[in-house]
Amino acid sequence: MRKTILVLVSFTTLSLLSACYFTDSEWYKADPVADDPPEVSVITNLDTLYNPRVNDSLQVIYELSIVNGELYFMEAMVSDLTVHSSDSTYGSFWIYPSQSNETDLDTLYLDFYYSSNTNTLADIIGFEASITILKYVIDFSEEVEP
Repeated sequence: MRKTILVLVSFTTLSLLSACYFTDSEWYKADPVADDPPEVSVITNLDTLYNPRVNDSLQVIYELSIVNGELYFMEAMVSDLTVHSSDSTYGSFWIYPSQSNETDLDTLYLDFYYSSNTNTLADIIGFEASITILKYVIDFSEEVEP
């Protein structure tokens, strides 16, 4: 009888070991519940200008309004050259003629990276972002006197 109880306890203990076993190489499913997506609005001083000219310089002023999210950073690029980057929702920067490879028209890209609110692990630690890209045509041609 004693031997039977010992075998039964041993079998039960061995069968429960796999239930307590954990490895970090396994995949565990989780369904994150997303929050409301961010509402983004960007205003710049270039919104009402048609091909603004860069004579000796051009100031760009921007303001970002974001609801249900946070701005990670913004980046302004002309001809694959970063002319400004910031983590502020409001700011300004200058564009100079030397920052463009073109002698006529070129494109200014304003990229705003902000939280996506998907509540995934990547979003929580700040590695998942949504992006809003604005494009403006900028005139880098030299002003000709009449």
